Amino acid sequence: MAVVSKPASQNLAVVLLTAYLSSLARQPLVTKACTTATLNFLQEEIAQRVSGVRADDKATEKRAALEGTPVKKSLIEKIVNKRVLQFSLYGLLISGPLNHFLYEILNKVFANRPKNKLNTLLSLLAQNLIISPILNSVFLAANAVIAGERSIENVIDIVRSRLLGMMKVSWVVFPCVQLFAARFLPPLVWVPFFNSIAFTFGTYFNTQGKIRTLQAKRAEEEKQDKSE
Repeated sequence: MAVVSKPASQNLAVVLLTAYLSSLARQPLVTKACTTATLNFLQEEIAQRVSGVRADDKATEKRAALEGTPVKKSLIEKIVNKRVLQFSLYGLLISGPLNHFLYEILNKVFANRPKNKLNTLLSLLAQNLIISPILNSVFLAANAVIAGERSIENVIDIVRSRLLGMMKVSWVVFPCVQLFAARFLPPLVWVPFFNSIAFTFGTYFNTQGKIRTLQAKRAEEEKQDKSE
């Protein structure tokens, strides 16, 4: 009987997933923090390019150079975009650990309770009404600070104005995602599955936020040009 070999790409995916799950079991906090840092790096890089922020920054630097006041950059900034690096560090030091500890608390709360429909519902409510708003608020605040906002009042206003829209999408999408995972996926792959979903929606909201900020900036510049 002929043996059908799996494609090399499929074998590699299995090896990587096995290695990741093994690392997650041995060092959950470190693994989650490093995973979040990597995904945040990619998320910010994609959002800057898709939104037009990267092109706008390059145009600003080009104008400054032509005017004889070139933008000074450190060695690190010449290698990697400053905001991409900051967002990655935010994932490593804040978002990843915060996510880990919040869900550790939730797991402890429900650890000794019977696994029935009521406790499943209560767990989903806690995730969507407590944990998700905390994580999304921190994300919006960090995103504003990384984008250059330094006023606490303005950061709070940004969180207030954007959180509800973000939560509406979360409340529609993530309960379905969680129920899908609980029904069709083994618990071992829940973390990478949830990470992939969070990465997709995080990239979308990050990009939309940057588009709005860029539009506001251009509107302000046009207003100044007309007043002159």
